[in-house]
Amino acid sequence: MSHLKQAKITTIALTWWSTWWHVFPLASLYNYLKNEKDYDFVWIWEEWSLEEEIAWKLIIRFLDIPAWKIRRYFDIKNFYEPLKNLTWIFFWIYYIIKYKIDIVFSKWWYVSLPLCIAAFILRKKIFIHESDSISWLANKIIGKVATKIFYTFPNELIDNEKHILSWQILNPELLDKIKNLTVWINTNLSVLVIAGSQWSTKIFETLIRILPDLLDVDFNIILWEKNLHFREEFKYFKNVKIYDFLAQDQIWIIMKKTDIAITRWWATTLWELNMFGIHSIIVPLPWSAWDHQEYNAMYFHEKFWSDVLDENNKFDIELFRKLQKYKVLRKSWLNLDWFFKSLQIIEKEIK
Repeated sequence: MSHLKQAKITTIALTWWSTWWHVFPLASLYNYLKNEKDYDFVWIWEEWSLEEEIAWKLIIRFLDIPAWKIRRYFDIKNFYEPLKNLTWIFFWIYYIIKYKIDIVFSKWWYVSLPLCIAAFILRKKIFIHESDSISWLANKIIGKVATKIFYTFPNELIDNEKHILSWQILNPELLDKIKNLTVWINTNLSVLVIAGSQWSTKIFETLIRILPDLLDVDFNIILWEKNLHFREEFKYFKNVKIYDFLAQDQIWIIMKKTDIAITRWWATTLWELNMFGIHSIIVPLPWSAWDHQEYNAMYFHEKFWSDVLDENNKFDIELFRKLQKYKVLRKSWLNLDWFFKSLQIIEKEIK
């Protein structure tokens, strides 16, 4: 009796920084590939982190990795923390062998350094996805030894076989429960405020000041953890619906009927809004490293006519003017043709 040889399962280690917008692309890659029997996954980050919570939810094996930040300014820690990273390179050589990891899929940030260096020593494949228009230091270092680098935004390196324009990774969960692609016309302009948890205080404070003059505009506002204290102030406006948080398998309901979004610079959110045919009013942080948020915003301004506002330059007046201008704007289509493009490109390269 003949026996069929079982195909080898490829084990992929996922690692990235700990905020919701940085977690989603890794979860998206897992959700896209999880039903294929060729892959197993390991999620790597620090213990008791958001990643560990997501890993348990998705039923992915979680491994915690102590790592230390590389500071580009004077700090006494710079004299000894790099030595700790060297120690953890040997730690991850052991774990890559123990868990038979074949591929490291890294987004960015310092946690990826010891893991990717260990993977390079063992000649494992290293894939990087760069979400922003400007590459960060960790990705620049790891990029020297990476197998492939995927980019969300076009750049001068992309003609090289190693450097691939994949666009942004989007989560299949956003589309799981959509029954049809029909777009209904709102009676009033529908605005989604999705500014994140950190550094969004000024946006919420500005909205509270201008809302009394925008009672004929409907708002859906997602507060997130650090802004829950604004709930008491927003609850007095009948044209405002407040959400503490919306997961990806819930937010599509709001996005499907949203005409305009007030948002920050996050590449994942900007591309999600674009796919749902939503016009963006982008408010980038003025102190971002290498002005990467400004570059992200300006790309969307040039390619998709998004508005870009400066929160330090008459922000309340300019935001009010934009919302007044767009009161007659209504979304007419969903732009979902390219939704899975990035995942298809990455899957092809992984295989």
